[in-house]
Amino acid sequence: MSAPRWRGAPTPSNDALSYGAAMVALPLVLGLFGAWVDGIVGSSPVLLVVFAAFGVASSFASAVYRYEARIAVHEEGKPWARKASTAKVSTAKVSTRKASQ
Repeated sequence: MSAPRWRGAPTPSNDALSYGAAMVALPLVLGLFGAWVDGIVGSSPVLLVVFAAFGVASSFASAVYRYEARIAVHEEGKPWARKASTAKVSTAKVSTRKASQ
């Protein structure tokens, strides 16, 4: 039997520390991997920069997608989150009414 979870404790999907660690860990690990491959190949730190840049871009892309997913869940059912197709139909009706008058 596990201990009851504290109600105010953040979940892993809602924890700023885990987001921050992910944004630091991926570029760091990929940068170290790039340095290791550079050492084997004998090139200058080209792969270190390439892999670290890919890690930074991946971290930010992951943060953006997680943010968009959380916002989509939060805004579900809100009036401003309704489909745009209904708004286009209603504005089209209004503009045709104005043109016919």
